[in-house]
Amino acid sequence: MKTKRLFPLVLGLCIVGREASVGQTIPPPNADPDRLQAIVHAGAQAAGAKAVVFGMWIADREVIASALGASMTTVPAATDMHYRIGGIAETFMSTLLLMLVEQGRISLDEKISRWLPDLLAADQVTVRMLVANTAGYIDYVTVDDFVKLDLAEPFRTFTDDELIHYAVRNGRMNFPPGTSQRYSHTDNVILGQVIQRATGQSMKDLYDKNIFGPTGMADTQFPVGQEIQSPALHAFTMDRKIYEDCTYWNPSWGSTPALITSNIYDLGKWGPILGTGRLISRAHFLEQIAPTSAGKGQNKPDLFFAYGFVVANGWIVQNPNINGYSGAFGYNLATGVTIVVEATKSETATADAPAFDIFRKLVTYVTPAAPINF
Repeated sequence: MKTKRLFPLVLGLCIVGREASVGQTIPPPNADPDRLQAIVHAGAQAAGAKAVVFGMWIADREVIASALGASMTTVPAATDMHYRIGGIAETFMSTLLLMLVEQGRISLDEKISRWLPDLLAADQVTVRMLVANTAGYIDYVTVDDFVKLDLAEPFRTFTDDELIHYAVRNGRMNFPPGTSQRYSHTDNVILGQVIQRATGQSMKDLYDKNIFGPTGMADTQFPVGQEIQSPALHAFTMDRKIYEDCTYWNPSWGSTPALITSNIYDLGKWGPILGTGRLISRAHFLEQIAPTSAGKGQNKPDLFFAYGFVVANGWIVQNPNINGYSGAFGYNLATGVTIVVEATKSETATADAPAFDIFRKLVTYVTPAAPINF
């Protein structure tokens, strides 16, 4: 199981429009398909990736979509293959939350004790703190006996109650609610529970009705089990000291965000929907990407955690590792560029997060004045 996020979990916003200031026009992105392909090919070789699928879009226009390597022996990787997207789904969750706020079904300032009265510190934690990861709950993936159990039984199903228990059983918090910021899977698990209890609907139904259906994201699904829709990109891991296929390891350890599957085309479609706030009001979009965490924890004005994602030098970024899948997703607020990279590892892989390594190299070429700064 790979659970770490490769950013300092702290971050801040640069440019939100297409102009940095009066009279200063943002240069167009570099977008030569051959150069992009060469960067990915070199990055895949350097990382020892087994397969890489990637794409780049400017607004809604595809620049390139390509696949390298093999999904399995004798099965080449293909751009239409589906995979677990992990933390990228947190961008869906924060958008859904703000949509529900606008529908009058939940309030960001409501104390979560309304739905979880017996939870540690619930009378001090608001819904807003959960989505901003400022609630202070200990991240259960840092709890040693949880990690050992999940690794020993990779097909085990964890309930949300079990996951939350690992985090709160000792009655401790990382910090008093709202006083700092630190990424925590626990905050996201609790937020999923709050959303479902507030609406009386499942996350699957809420996503299908509010996001996947209206946006035409037919390749994005919320499976009820461990399946991945066909064709599936297969993932492999050395987590248990042997090289093995982990495609169908149970993702329930990651709760709501870990279950969703998609492909690069749907995530390429999602980039400008998220990055321009198409599904929510302008006010809520600006709140979603605002540097409100700057000054908390390690967050800075140009590198900060917003609502379900990092903003790094003007890029909305998520970079999950989940059950052998290494992912990277980014949308540049200034140029409207979306980049999606997904990678799997060979037996001789040299990088822990090959997709994010490749993503950073692509961004350095595409927007040289705004590289990824973590």
